[in-house]
Amino acid sequence: MISPDTSPGTDVICIDDNAGPFGAGGLRKGMIYTVARIVPAITGGYAVVLAELAPWEGFAPPWGVVEVGFDLKRFRYLNIPKSLTELLTTTPVDLDATK
Repeated sequence: MISPDTSPGTDVICIDDNAGPFGAGGLRKGMIYTVARIVPAITGGYAVVLAELAPWEGFAPPWGVVEVGFDLKRFRYLNIPKSLTELLTTTPVDLDATK
């Protein structure tokens, strides 16, 4: 599960794409999404709004029309192995294949 303190722009991976009380909202298990913002949920706790999926509206008494986000437990952080992230800062080596 991701944290309510997750910063906008963080990449997360969907681990649960089952329909919730307002539907599935287009989530796909295994897909990588970008956190747009974390917002308080009307049911308590927090919800995540994703950059790739526009939030939709649902009706929830007694609040009326509400913007729907996704439960934080539907996602986990995208853990990229250190060996791969180190490649971003490594200076390329020019290999001469003709020798």
